[in-house]
Amino acid sequence: MTIEPIGIFLALAGIYTMAAGLSVGVYFLCMCTLLGAAAALILPSLSGANIQPSHFALVFLTAAVALRPKTLAASLSCLSYPGPGFWFTLFTLYSVLTALFLPRIFAGATIVYSLARNNEMHRILSTPLSPSTSNLTQAIYMLGSFCCFAIVAGFGRLGGMAIVARALIATSAVCIFFAVADVATYSTNSSDLLSIIRNANYRMLNDGDIEGFKRIVGSFPEAGAFGYTALALFTFVLMLGLEGFPARFLGAIASALAVALVLCTSTTAYAASAITTLIVLIFCIARILRNNATSRHLVYVAVCLFALPLLVMTVMLIPAMWESISNLVHATVTTKLESQSGEERMRWNAQALNSLLETNGMGAGVGSIRASSFVVALLANVGILGTIIFFLFLLSLVRSVLRRNAGSGVEQTVGFAAMLASIAQVTAASISAGAIDLGPLFAITAGLAAAYALGPLPGQTQATDKDSLLFALPQPRGSFRPNVAINGLSNLRREAFASGNGVYRHE
Repeated sequence: MTIEPIGIFLALAGIYTMAAGLSVGVYFLCMCTLLGAAAALILPSLSGANIQPSHFALVFLTAAVALRPKTLAASLSCLSYPGPGFWFTLFTLYSVLTALFLPRIFAGATIVYSLARNNEMHRILSTPLSPSTSNLTQAIYMLGSFCCFAIVAGFGRLGGMAIVARALIATSAVCIFFAVADVATYSTNSSDLLSIIRNANYRMLNDGDIEGFKRIVGSFPEAGAFGYTALALFTFVLMLGLEGFPARFLGAIASALAVALVLCTSTTAYAASAITTLIVLIFCIARILRNNATSRHLVYVAVCLFALPLLVMTVMLIPAMWESISNLVHATVTTKLESQSGEERMRWNAQALNSLLETNGMGAGVGSIRASSFVVALLANVGILGTIIFFLFLLSLVRSVLRRNAGSGVEQTVGFAAMLASIAQVTAASISAGAIDLGPLFAITAGLAAAYALGPLPGQTQATDKDSLLFALPQPRGSFRPNVAINGLSNLRREAFASGNGVYRHE
């Protein structure tokens, strides 16, 4: 095992998190989801497998929860039937079992495109089905996402929904910073400055451009991964802004993320952004028809239906600019499937579906097959049964959020924003994702949506997050009255709350 310099830093931050409390831990975890090109640990014994910062951070966050019985009980309560947590638990356990058994049961029965690992690079190769390191690593990633879901859901039910929301807002701002740093270092030939967060042994595509447009990758190995994360954060922040979440800079952050999505030149980001924008537009129109829209909803509808078409027509009047944009669209959308990359990805999908048939609909096991669509990867890896279980989880999550019309305005806003961010990630993954683990960011947003759907635990009301100062609105001195259950706190801490100077740490 090799621990990288960034791994040492993350280990120290993780130890601090265990002592400081889960409010700090949530920020730590959310920030780590941005480090997609980094490796905290490299495991030569597993063919050079990388342990990403987000999964490394989960180890410390899980330990912090284990040391806090109340939070541990809350997390476990989110996994009971018939809530979405039950279906996510079932999907995770079934996926892990497929990784253990199916590659052995169907060994040699089909040809698969899978990830071949060595200490220098990871490549996609066509080989007969057999047990591999990817089965183990993907199963571990699935378990990590499951723990992340349970922790965030339990923390949210204990009053931490607004804290997680602010952590994701801060993460969005850092995502923009990395995007700017990527462009700046590329323009000045100083990309080595970001090598500390690009130390994984993935294939790094950070120096490409299309039709003169630099492909923004930020802190990720390639533009598609950046677009996937930026879209999730954009959707979340946009919904918070539309619904009036009390935080600063939401409009500026959402606008900056929208620009980054356009400039990342990712086909997946373009297609998924169009679908997500349409979903949000329908949501705003529904608000208007029900006569409960605000000026923010009206502005969004006006921008989508009038401002954007007007902008396109204006650009069409400038031949040089229109030609550059047309060439970009042609390269990233129109002829994408005709490119070498597009043809290769179609071969992956075709072979994955063929493997589904050759394994009698059971799949080849998590980590066995590489595809180019989340839905195809689901079918090929966990079979028809695993695919049904996942979509039962997604249906349960959406249905339970939509059916619950209770709670404060803040928690309802966060719950809806988290649900739409989760849908945006599934949409993007369905276009081009190669594996079935949607990552810790999906687990965070899905867990946050589940926390709203399940509601606060009995006797627990939603807390205001005085301990989360980033992007918070200013309040008059002495006006802070945290809405939390403080029974059992020491007199000193009660006095601190009453005076407006207390900081609540979830334990």
